[in-house]
Amino acid sequence: MKYKVNHTESSLYTSLMVIVFILILAHSFYAGDVNIYLVLIISLLLTVFMFNYVYEKHVAKHLRVEIIDKEIRKYKGQNGTLRLRIRQNGMVPILGAGITVTCGDDIQFKEDYSLKIRNQSETKSIFSVFQKSESIVELPFTAAGRGTAKISKSVISIPRLFGFGSIVLESTGRSDHEIIIYPDYLAFHTEELKSQMKQGAFAKNHSLFSDPLLTQGTRDYETMDNIRDIHWKLSAKNGELRTKIYEQTTDISWMILINLRSEKTYAPPANIEEIFEKLAFLTHYATERGIPYGLISNMKTFDSSHFFKLEKSSGKAHYKNTLETLARIKTVTFTISFDNFLRHVAHHESIPTHIIFTGKTDPLIIEELAYFSRKGASLYQLDEHGLEKYDLSGKRVVKS
Repeated sequence: MKYKVNHTESSLYTSLMVIVFILILAHSFYAGDVNIYLVLIISLLLTVFMFNYVYEKHVAKHLRVEIIDKEIRKYKGQNGTLRLRIRQNGMVPILGAGITVTCGDDIQFKEDYSLKIRNQSETKSIFSVFQKSESIVELPFTAAGRGTAKISKSVISIPRLFGFGSIVLESTGRSDHEIIIYPDYLAFHTEELKSQMKQGAFAKNHSLFSDPLLTQGTRDYETMDNIRDIHWKLSAKNGELRTKIYEQTTDISWMILINLRSEKTYAPPANIEEIFEKLAFLTHYATERGIPYGLISNMKTFDSSHFFKLEKSSGKAHYKNTLETLARIKTVTFTISFDNFLRHVAHHESIPTHIIFTGKTDPLIIEELAYFSRKGASLYQLDEHGLEKYDLSGKRVVKS
């Protein structure tokens, strides 16, 4: 990080300089009447001023501050530590200096000195560093909420050599690091998603994807079976383990559409953070079962013709990218109405087998969703009730 020096003078320091200047003038005009001790005091004060000047001029010239961990990834609620390496490459030591660090309130420092009204978290620490050496400053924090956080401001206060205030350094430019906070998991009951095959696809014994969301039956448990494929209810009923048999399909994919607008307003839905936590659970569910999925929100990017998007893929690396995407989505940002967004998706994206959308619906949204249904996609709604199949009449399809 780069810093600029703000010169701040102590009122006592300034007063002493004025007094010394007056005494020097008096000594010049009335040399015979000035006490020798007064001359010694003036000389001592001049020496102090000179050392303070030299110290202030050189103490920060070779001081370097570096953020050790350029990228920190945490889940909501986890603890972490922001570490700073402070190195003095010069010959002037720094004793008892203080550093104040300010970040956004997506994290909360353990020792938080912020005013609680600025959407910030602020902490302070004391450090010393000798010539040609370094010191590590550790700032513990808790991941308070989904999002990304950076150091927005840092201030170093170095005491002057003989007191009389401090030398203040303020950070300039952007900090080269990022704290990414993933949404927490929020498990919820899901109705079994029924697989819809694309036109031309057909069920067969050996295919690209098996649909783990559509159970054909059960068989006797074998030692090589995955524990998540056990039909626990039937096993308990029969007194022996039974394994689910899934239908095999040639193609299955999800498109997740996130609505960042409330009904009739530009504000985000009140339960949007809960929705992100449910999406973290849902996409983990898909990752475990090898289901490819993509994600798009109605948040506009800098390119006016594009939206914040995660391309369709699968696997653990894709899930990691999903969590990062969910962390980076801003709820207070420029969005378009969800019906217009759906129209854009229909014209520019390939139609998947399943479309999962968030938020409430209205007649305009239902009209756009009907297009995807006519193209063969199954519609599912994710809201405060969970994830359930959506009926284009506007009613939720509750599993009997």
